Amino acid sequence: MMHTIRTCVLMLLGVLLVSCTTTQERESIALPEQRPSDFTLGIVVFGDSDAQATESRSARYIIEPDGTLRASFGEGSGGLTYPPITRRLDGAELDAIWDRVRSLGLGGDDWRFVRAPEQFHTQMGSERGYLLEIRSEVLFSAWSTDADTRFIQTLTRELASLAWVTD
Repeated sequence: MMHTIRTCVLMLLGVLLVSCTTTQERESIALPEQRPSDFTLGIVVFGDSDAQATESRSARYIIEPDGTLRASFGEGSGGLTYPPITRRLDGAELDAIWDRVRSLGLGGDDWRFVRAPEQFHTQMGSERGYLLEIRSEVLFSAWSTDADTRFIQTLTRELASLAWVTD
C-alpha cells in the first residue's frame, strides 16, 4: 500500500515538474491582425538592474485591456511583480504595440513556449532573457527567449518610453 502511494506521489511530482518549465516545442501561434478588445500583455525583462540601455534593464510591464500601463524597473521586477500604474495608453498606442507583438516571430527558433509563466525563471547559466504573456478571451500564450533580437529590444524600448523611462 505504501509503495503504491509513494509511486503515485512521485509520478505526480514528475508531472508537476515537467509542466512548470519551458519546452523546446514550437507551438504555432497565429495572432489576429486586429488587436483583440480585451488584449493584455505582460513582459518581464530579466536583465541588469544597473544597465544603461532601457531594453537591457530589469523591468516588468503590464498592459491591461483598458490601456492601463503598469511598469517597474530594477530589483524586484520579476514575473510575480504587479507594478504601479504609470499611465493610460490610447487606442492608437495599443494598436502599435499589438503590431509590434505580431512582428516578434513567436513560435520561431528564438522563442520557447512557457507552460507556467508564474513559475518561470531564466535558463540555467543565463541571467538575461524575456518572458512575454499575451492574454485575451480567445488566447493565452506565454513565451520566453534569451535572444536579444531587434524586435524584442524595440518593443521593450517602446514600452519604457511610454512609461517615461529613458537611457
